[in-house]
Amino acid sequence: MTHRKIGYFDVEGTCYVAKPGRWRGKYVISEDGEELQEKLCSTLHENEEVACAEGLTLGIAAARKLMREREGFDPGDE
Repeated sequence: MTHRKIGYFDVEGTCYVAKPGRWRGKYVISEDGEELQEKLCSTLHENEEVACAEGLTLGIAAARKLMREREGFDPGDE
């Protein structure tokens, strides 16, 4: 599991075994400990690290979109 702070949001990128030998990414966006959004990625990967990286990447993009909608600015990916 990896974690990044994007604006007000905490983004956790992780993955899980979707089928034997196949991994799928996942992300959770939370604010002040309250889960706001959770999404399972659709792509199956043969490698756990790639699946977790996809989850984090998509989670960061979603958190940036939430910041643009809520506050009117994009905090970037850091």
